[in-house]
Amino acid sequence: MSSHSKMTEILESAAAGDRLAELLVPVLVQPTGVSSAGFPYLQQGAWETFRDRVPHLLGMGQKVLEACDKLATAFEASGASAAAEKKSIQDAVTVVRQVALTAAITAPPDLWLMRHVLGAFAALGLLGRLLEGEALYPDGCEVEIDGKTRALDPGELDKDLHFLLSRGLVEQYDEGFRIAGHPRVRDLFFRVGPLPTSIPASVTGLWRRLFAGAVLSNEELEILLDLGQGARRRIDFRQNHWIADPDELGLGYRLLPVVLGLRAGGLTSALVEAASVRPEEWSRPHPVVASGALEVLTASGWMKREGESYRVTTVGARGFSRGPGPFGIVETYHPYMQRCREILLQGTSSAHVSRGENVGASQDANRATFEQANDALDRFCRDTGFQYGVFIEHAIGRGEATRQRYARSADALHYVGADLEDAAIDAAMDERRRGALPTSMIFVRQADIGRPDALLSALQSAGLSPEGAVMLVGNGFHEARGQTDESMVEVFRGYHQAGFLLLFTEESALSIDDLRATAWNTYHAGFKYVHDKSGQALRPAEPPPRPARLGRTMLAPWSECARHAGYVRADAYCTRTRTVYPYRPKGGFNPSISVNHFFVPAGLAERLGLRP
Repeated sequence: MSSHSKMTEILESAAAGDRLAELLVPVLVQPTGVSSAGFPYLQQGAWETFRDRVPHLLGMGQKVLEACDKLATAFEASGASAAAEKKSIQDAVTVVRQVALTAAITAPPDLWLMRHVLGAFAALGLLGRLLEGEALYPDGCEVEIDGKTRALDPGELDKDLHFLLSRGLVEQYDEGFRIAGHPRVRDLFFRVGPLPTSIPASVTGLWRRLFAGAVLSNEELEILLDLGQGARRRIDFRQNHWIADPDELGLGYRLLPVVLGLRAGGLTSALVEAASVRPEEWSRPHPVVASGALEVLTASGWMKREGESYRVTTVGARGFSRGPGPFGIVETYHPYMQRCREILLQGTSSAHVSRGENVGASQDANRATFEQANDALDRFCRDTGFQYGVFIEHAIGRGEATRQRYARSADALHYVGADLEDAAIDAAMDERRRGALPTSMIFVRQADIGRPDALLSALQSAGLSPEGAVMLVGNGFHEARGQTDESMVEVFRGYHQAGFLLLFTEESALSIDDLRATAWNTYHAGFKYVHDKSGQALRPAEPPPRPARLGRTMLAPWSECARHAGYVRADAYCTRTRTVYPYRPKGGFNPSISVNHFFVPAGLAERLGLRP
C-alpha cells in the first residue's frame, strides 16, 4: 500500500460518520511544503479543495478546528505511519486551523457589507433583474421609483458591482455585470430582501450601552431583540463553492456590531478561551437581550452554551482578540451603508466616515505593525547613526505609535500628533491626560494628510524644524481623497522637500483575481470597497507581475509614487505581514496583507550611504 493510501485509510477510519471530518481528509493527505521563513503551506489543489468544499465560516470554523484535532490525534495514535507522514499531517492541520481562525476575523466585515449592499439592490429591484438574467450596466442603469424613472449614479453602482464581483456573486461581461452561475447565488438573491428601516446601519453604540448596564428604551430593546433572536446558524455541510449562504450572510451581519459593542465597552480583553459568561453579567436590566447577543456569538462558533452559562471557544478567543480591529475599520463607514440605497440614486456627497465608537478598535488593528515600524526605526538609527528630535504620528487614532515611541525614548523627543478628524485628536488627548502620551505633545487638528502644508505650518508655529523629523503613519495615506498617481506623487514630494523620514503602514491593494482566489483568507474585498465608496484609494505595495484579469486597472504602487517624489526606499527596514495565499502560487507572486514602508529623503540617504 502506498504512503498516500495508508494515510488516507487511517484518516477515513477516524472520520467515519463525521461529515465535516470526512470532507477534510482529501485536504490533509496532500503533500505540504515549508516556506523559507519556516511556515508550512498547502499545495494549491489542497487549498482549493478546502476553500470550495469544506464549510469554515462562523460556526463551521469551530467545527473545523474540532475535526482537525480529532483527525490529528487519531493519526498520531495510529502507530502505523512514519515520522515524515505524521509531520505532513501536522503541517496540513496547522494551515487548515490557521485559515479557519483567519476566516472568523475576515468574513464578518465582508458579510456585514454584503447584507447592506444586497438589501439596497433588493429595495431598488436590481436583484430581481439579475435573477431574470438581465445585465446591469453602470452607465445608463435606471430604476422605477413611485412611478418615475430614476437614473442610478454610474460610479456608485460600479463600486457596488465590483464588490459583489470580488465576492463571486456577479460576473463581468464587457461593461456590464450578470448574476454568477452558481445555484447558491440564485438562492441568496431570491431570499435576501431590503433591511428593515427601523434598524440603523450601526448598532454598536446600542450594544455598548446595553453591556455597560444602561436601561434602554422599548424601541432600542426591540432593535437588539430582533438582531439577537434572528440569528440562524448553518447546519448543511454540503458545498462546492466558497460563496456564503443566506444564513452565513445574516449571521455575519449580526455578529460584527455585537463584537464591536463588547470592545467599545472594554469587555473583550477578558473573553479568553474557556472564559465563562452569564447573560446578567452583561446586562442586569436586560438579561434577555444580552442572551440574544450570546446566542449570536454561539451560532458564530465564538461561544458554546453550557447550561445557563456561555463559554468562549478557540475561535472566539481568537476573534475577540484580533477581530475588533478589522471589524471597527469597516464599520466606521456605516454612514455609507445607512444610505446605501440613496447613494445609488444621489451619490455620496452627504455621507462621511464616523469613527466615534471605533477609535479603540483601530488602535487594536495597528498595534503590531507600529511595533514593527518602531523596531525598524531603532535598528535604522543603530545601523546608520541617524539621530532625530521630532517624532510625528499622522492619522493618529489614540496615538498608539507615539505611546510606543514615548515608552522607548521618553522626553528626549518632541512629539506631534495630527489627524483630519476631531474624534481622533480628542481620543489622543484623553490618552495624554491619563499619562499614556507625553504631557508636552502637540496636536494638529484638521490636518489632511494629503496636504502637507497643514502639518508644516503647525510645526513652524511651534518652532520645530521638519528637516530630519520622523513621521510614522498607520494606514493614513490611502485616506487622501480623489487621488491619482500624479497627485499622490505630489503629496510625497511635499513631505520629501520638508525633509521627513517617512515610515508608513498600508494595507496592500489586491486585484479582484487575488480576492476571489483567496476567498475569505483576507478581509480586503470589504476593506477596498469602503475606501472606494468614500473616495479613498488603496494601492499595491509593489508592481504585480501581470495585469489583473477582472476589475479595473490598479493604481501605481506606493513604492513607485514615493520614489518618483525623490524618496529612497530602505528595503532592509521594511517589514511585511502574512501573505494572502496559503500555498505557493505559480510564478511566486504572493502579496502581503500589509507592508511597513520605510522611506528616506534622497539627500539624507546619500549622506548615510544608502543605495536607491
